[in-house]
Amino acid sequence: MNVKEVMNNQVSTCTQSTPLNSVAMTMWNNDCGVVPVVDEAHRPIAMITDRDIAMGAALQQKALWELTPKDISSNQLLYKCHVEDDVQTALDLMREHGVRRLPVVNSHGTLAGIISSGDIIARANSAEHSELPFQRTESMLKAVTGHHAPMPLMV
Repeated sequence: MNVKEVMNNQVSTCTQSTPLNSVAMTMWNNDCGVVPVVDEAHRPIAMITDRDIAMGAALQQKALWELTPKDISSNQLLYKCHVEDDVQTALDLMREHGVRRLPVVNSHGTLAGIISSGDIIARANSAEHSELPFQRTESMLKAVTGHHAPMPLMV
């Protein structure tokens, strides 16, 4: 099964200069916990989570309208997959890097969607998609839901 069969292709994005209060409202209005940051060619360059916003504002002691994704994601590594990748590849990336969501890019490197652990679990639980082995899905879940070492302070 390819990533494009599982991913969500209805994705709201922001730029590095979008105020974080706008990013937070995008999350609220779209009932999501992550917004991809894209460049002028619509290529993903970072992922901003609701936790990133909360911790960035708290650690920098600034209001959300004073901060942008660039202020809180400048040293973040971005892991992504391609629309034609096998879902197992996405599972392996999530497990290896402890992330719950991956931006999905097309052959031009532009954002095509997002695949989340929830998307994969929903498919794995479906009888007609038994090709997603439970053990690999379980392994990914353990990796992304465990406690992580704190990220370095970005001040």
